[in-house]
Amino acid sequence: MKNIQNFLRKFISLKLYYQLAIALTSAAIVALLVKFLIWFVPLIGAILVLLFIFTDGEIFSTIWENYKHSKQTSANPLITNIYHWLTENGVTELPVSSLEFVQGVEYSDNGVFFIHLDKEISDELLADFETKVRQAVKFMSNGYTDCVVSRSRREPFLAIKVRLVSADIMLMQRNQREEDF
Repeated sequence: MKNIQNFLRKFISLKLYYQLAIALTSAAIVALLVKFLIWFVPLIGAILVLLFIFTDGEIFSTIWENYKHSKQTSANPLITNIYHWLTENGVTELPVSSLEFVQGVEYSDNGVFFIHLDKEISDELLADFETKVRQAVKFMSNGYTDCVVSRSRREPFLAIKVRLVSADIMLMQRNQREEDF
């Protein structure tokens, strides 16, 4: 408030022709801004209407759902940490397709991640990726969580499926496999 009062005192103390020049310049700038907005707002409105028509109204609902989803926090911070690790470090050696998702990584419910691929990868590269992912998951969860890595078909892409499971369940499955043989 004091800044405004000081500005008004300084403005009033100026000579009349300076006050007039400032007022005319301000009026011209406001008039140009209004002219620009009168021209610009219908253009933006027309673009939005065309987007609405071409997407059958789904664009605004999709944007709204993405906004709501981004504001929700996941119940398990481990899932968020693993997602960030996958998008930032985990998929650097893979030929990912990032046309649909960030760095080619899609998160599905219940701790399932899909890494979308451009082309088929070798078994060695998949095993290497599986080792890295399992180490990262175990490290982030202090050994309480493990993951299962497998190839998957996620239309229209090839994908690698990473499913988080409890380390106890993985241990039980390994014991059952050994007993079966």
